[in-house]
Amino acid sequence: MHRPSPHRFRLLLAAALLSGCAASGATIKDADRDGAALRVDLARTFVARGAWEAAAPLLARAVIETPDNAEVRTLYATVLRERTLYPQAEREFRAALALDPRAAAAHAGLGVLYDLTRRPAEAEPAHRAAIALAPRYAPFWNNLGFSLLVVDRADEACAALEQALALDPSLAVAYNNLGFAHGRKRDYIAAERAFRAAGTEAHTRMNLSIAHARNGDATTAARLRAEAHALDPSLPLEVL
Repeated sequence: MHRPSPHRFRLLLAAALLSGCAASGATIKDADRDGAALRVDLARTFVARGAWEAAAPLLARAVIETPDNAEVRTLYATVLRERTLYPQAEREFRAALALDPRAAAAHAGLGVLYDLTRRPAEAEPAHRAAIALAPRYAPFWNNLGFSLLVVDRADEACAALEQALALDPSLAVAYNNLGFAHGRKRDYIAAERAFRAAGTEAHTRMNLSIAHARNGDATTAARLRAEAHALDPSLPLEVL
């Protein structure tokens, strides 16, 4: 039986070790890549559920690992915004858009940030940019409607919110915003119809109370608030 010489054996062993090291290195890189992808997937789920604190460390790491990923930066910006870290959130949204100017979610997120920081002149173009990129995504129309409502453009707000509901008739937040937009116009019948489509009778009356209060009708607001509280004692009886 032929046996390899000691020298030949050492060469074979060295080759095997080198091959093993290379394979191990590749496996570690693949594992790192898979781990990073899993972290982003998990963070994406946390963001969708509003679990901002759970998502934050995952996305902070993901931004370091993949600084050129516009989606990761948008997700991180969203978490920062929801934790009221507005300057940091704006920086991340802008970084996302520098990487991908067609990132509709980044435009939309920036629009919401501008609404929160009372910058309506900047909010509207951001919301409209998001809609231009994703015209059939109902939440973007809802965001625009809310933004217009904030600056007392109730008719335009109603049009945007009705478009949101045409695209997604199950979008409860759009019904509520539409109710407040009709309330701003003192069309309480339409407001009640919209509120009722969004929630319970108790919440319908509470939202109508808010709509009347915003229009200076304190007496009707108090009556509706009492009716809401009677239906659901967890709702406030007094103005908070």
